Amino acid sequence: MYDKKLSLIEVFFVIICLILIFLFHTNFILTCILSLLALIIFKNQLINYKSDIKKEKNFLYAFIFIYLVYIGIQLFSYGINTDNYTLNQLRLLFQLPLTMTILLGYLFKVRLSDFNWSITPKSFFIVVSIFILLELVTIINSLTEINTISYYIKNFIQKLYYPSIVEEVLFRGFFLSGLLAFEIREDKANIIQSVIFGLTHILGYNEISVIIVLSTCIQTYIGFLFGKIYIQTKSLTPCILLHALIDTI
Repeated sequence: MYDKKLSLIEVFFVIICLILIFLFHTNFILTCILSLLALIIFKNQLINYKSDIKKEKNFLYAFIFIYLVYIGIQLFSYGINTDNYTLNQLRLLFQLPLTMTILLGYLFKVRLSDFNWSITPKSFFIVVSIFILLELVTIINSLTEINTISYYIKNFIQKLYYPSIVEEVLFRGFFLSGLLAFEIREDKANIIQSVIFGLTHILGYNEISVIIVLSTCIQTYIGFLFGKIYIQTKSLTPCILLHALIDTI
């Protein structure tokens, strides 16, 4: 286990991500740097010394199986000839994301109770602060849009269920915890899960190219931040909160 602000491999990884973000998502380069700095500065306030991440090899096996099921459903939905609105409903119906994740996890004796769901007031404040820094440009731009508070509340609740809870349970819970069970160092395990998390967003495109693969750097970087928060707080709830807030705007 490492106890540095950022290990050498993390520094190298972050630099690559930031270079790609500068090339593909120029407006977010400063906010990405600020959010990481905030995470580093408030590391001691985030670290949970009272509990630990449960590490089971079954978590990784469950992730692989569930992930392949989701990929199969996603690919199957592309072949259906229907309008976008109906297609989005169909994906939600077919995936039954949270329910399916829970039920398939049971096949590998993985339960939601295996994970920590606590959040401290300090963690809450820091996560919200990181959200503001990370999405500062989007927040400023959204001020010009005519949206009611109820719109954001409804959107937050929807994003909280899917994809926030589902993806955090799957990637940070099952995947990252599973990698740690194989005695992979925390920094390396986090980088692995963040890369897979980022590349998964390729499925949102109709075609795949080198440019599209590289453009997922922003999702990869955010996945890295989620993983750091999970490792420090030992809890999925701060990650879920940040994920839902980001997707809401």
